[in-house]
Amino acid sequence: MDFFLRHYQHSLDAFQQILWMINALIHLLFAGAVAKDCGVLAKRGIKPILVSPSTWAFTTLIGGVWVAGLYWLLHHSTLTRPFSIATQESQQ
Repeated sequence: MDFFLRHYQHSLDAFQQILWMINALIHLLFAGAVAKDCGVLAKRGIKPILVSPSTWAFTTLIGGVWVAGLYWLLHHSTLTRPFSIATQESQQ
């Protein structure tokens, strides 16, 4: 096992760095999407739930897909929005 680790350590390190870069890119993309969606909601006159739009975007930058999922759940599901508003949003 020790031979395997020494022999392939550089390949494993490179693979780990690629995974970190992909993860960082995903976090950036989701944070941008949340920021854009907060802007769209603001134009419709809908305030974000719990915190400000910039806080949602920053939190998504740190938390990634999980925080983006929580954002979607709070802002685009009928759990926190009345049925009429959710229906109006889906029709537009």
